[in-house]
Amino acid sequence: MCAASNECASPQACVVGRCQDPNGVPLIQKKEVRRHLIAPVAMAYVQRGEPATDGAAAPVFTLGRAGVGDGRLYLRFAVPLAKETSILEAYVLLDRSFASQPDPTPIVLHAARVIDPWEPRSISWSFQPRFEEARTPSTRVMPAPRHLVRIDVRAIVQRWAQRDPQDQGIVIMADNSTDVGMAFAMASTVGASLEDGSSLAQASSSSPPRLELYVAPEAADRK
Repeated sequence: MCAASNECASPQACVVGRCQDPNGVPLIQKKEVRRHLIAPVAMAYVQRGEPATDGAAAPVFTLGRAGVGDGRLYLRFAVPLAKETSILEAYVLLDRSFASQPDPTPIVLHAARVIDPWEPRSISWSFQPRFEEARTPSTRVMPAPRHLVRIDVRAIVQRWAQRDPQDQGIVIMADNSTDVGMAFAMASTVGASLEDGSSLAQASSSSPPRLELYVAPEAADRK
């Protein structure tokens, strides 16, 4: 994953969020590939010391903020994948919230595989489902006002076609913390503005977390 070409080893460049050959056509842009956006069927945010929210979700959540504990975002999707489906790319999309100024220090986010059943009404920091690392790539989120953040979850989503009962969703967490952390939208917002009254073009609207899939027939080879 990358945000700019200077994060890629030469001669690669940052193309659609990933280090790739700049002279080739990214596989996800080929005509046989289909893009799908999928809303979660369950969603919950927990942080240390906070009780269960009884299913209620605040419009904004924070990851990587020191002092409020280790915030985690839990997501579950209903995606009936056939075994022959080829998942070329899979991302959790998060929209930045600019209701407050971000910390000048970047944070690093990654996803893990949830392996225990859970429900938004009863989940809390003290009663979280277990999860296991899936060796997914990390995403470095810069403080610059980039609205959309992609977190690679391909290694997790590819398992869903096996119908393993231990596949209970995805958890997003930060690898480091800063004084302010990064705020993201949990619900749709329109016309957001900063606390000082100023506004940003990127803050005009935000969408909740969702899953982005790039799917092709099994015959398509990943480059």
